[in-house]
Amino acid sequence: MNRHMRLVAPIAVAALVAGVAPSAQQVGGVPREPIVSHPHDLESSYIRMPLPAGEEQYRRLDGARMKEFLRDIVAVSATSKADGELLWGRIAGTKYDDIVEGVVERRFKEFGLQEVRRQYFDLPPQWFPTAWEFSAISAGKTIKLETARATTRSAASPAGGLELDPVWVGLGTPSDFNGRDVRGKLVLIQSMPMPGVVAHSAEYIDASQRAAEHGAAAVAFNVAIPGNYQVQTGPGNSRVPTFTLGSDDMTALREAMERGPVKVRVRLATEMRQGLRDASVWGVLPGTTNEDIVVMAHHDSYFYGAMDNASGMSVMLGLAEYFSKIPQSQRRRTLRFVTTSGHHAGSLGTAWLHDNRATALANTVLAINCEHVSVTQAYYDRNAPVLRKSDNIDARRWWVNGSGRLASIAQGAWKMFGVTTYDTMENNASGDMRAMDRDVPSVQLIESSVYYHTDHDVPDVVPDAGLEAVARGYAKIIDQVNTLEKAVLLPKAPQSSSSARP
Repeated sequence: MNRHMRLVAPIAVAALVAGVAPSAQQVGGVPREPIVSHPHDLESSYIRMPLPAGEEQYRRLDGARMKEFLRDIVAVSATSKADGELLWGRIAGTKYDDIVEGVVERRFKEFGLQEVRRQYFDLPPQWFPTAWEFSAISAGKTIKLETARATTRSAASPAGGLELDPVWVGLGTPSDFNGRDVRGKLVLIQSMPMPGVVAHSAEYIDASQRAAEHGAAAVAFNVAIPGNYQVQTGPGNSRVPTFTLGSDDMTALREAMERGPVKVRVRLATEMRQGLRDASVWGVLPGTTNEDIVVMAHHDSYFYGAMDNASGMSVMLGLAEYFSKIPQSQRRRTLRFVTTSGHHAGSLGTAWLHDNRATALANTVLAINCEHVSVTQAYYDRNAPVLRKSDNIDARRWWVNGSGRLASIAQGAWKMFGVTTYDTMENNASGDMRAMDRDVPSVQLIESSVYYHTDHDVPDVVPDAGLEAVARGYAKIIDQVNTLEKAVLLPKAPQSSSSARP
């Protein structure tokens, strides 16, 4: 338990646990009512926009149904963890990645999609940890550090490991190293989440790299998310063994250093695996013309990957099931669904689409990327080091490559179904669509929340209501785009760097 948590009044906590309300207190001479706990069922409380008259057909895009798909996908990651994989999840090139491709393949066939196939790609050599140890001893006692994880592509330690003195350097700015001798030591860095591990301060100020340049033997940093999250992130260009620690574990280590000498044992063995491959899984719903719409979602993930990206995959599958029940005679454009390969290995699936755009996208009038589409809104609590959830859903970053007409269609659909978005558009599509964001008219919603790339990215933080709203919005966009010629959807001029809402 860290220092902040120890400030909680033990008598009041004990009374609440026992089911007895503490008596009223005097605060500044004014009687104060006892604290009463009021449980809140989040899943039934998320706001759902009522379907407008004439839009009842979209009721078939049901959040609970898509959550079934999500849980099947997350179960693959759970198997990876249970099997003892150090780098667990749906990691590109592993058998678990192959299993989740099979999940999508079976669903496509169940829905009656045609031309269901896997498109294989050879992966470049992939980094994997084979063994690690990160432990600390203070005053003869071992400090348990359960959240220690090697950062992706970290350098390995010497085979026998390292016994190191830790030194605290705060954020790891140049001034933090002034007057500090870190040579041959373990450098500890406090990194600020923005809002999570998608962008944290140690990464964008090169703190790990700076530590290595000053002679550090190893680095550990904490992305300051309240609680004790395991985090998978890059090494920040460090040339030495680099680990992440959860907030509670980092606090325990720092407080031990404040009490007296600490020794930290660091050991990391890694390998580069050759000859791995990954596949994009395709399925087709033929239309009545030779034009098509591509709907995509990447399938690899770290940890459980419920938001990233089982949420996007479940929406893609929901759309495939929904449109499969509409007669081909009523589908103007062919719908091509694809779960793209190797997102964390270089976005191989969408890079291939970009490289082969003259043929693979020759008849494409619209591409939709389903990625990180639903996650509960969370707040940093000012009274305790915890995250507090709300009964709302995070706003999404958004992207439209196309005409003002296409932008109006997208924004109108999102508004109709209650999809919250940022006030300005991104300068480019982030995530898996970035490799091909300007090749064809394209639309995307995406949010990388505090749970991103952590072991807390679980189904409970992915609201059914968000899956439902995004799927309905995308279906509405597809229906409206199918009433227009491709020329109407194309941007009138090259996209500028302005992020103003069109």
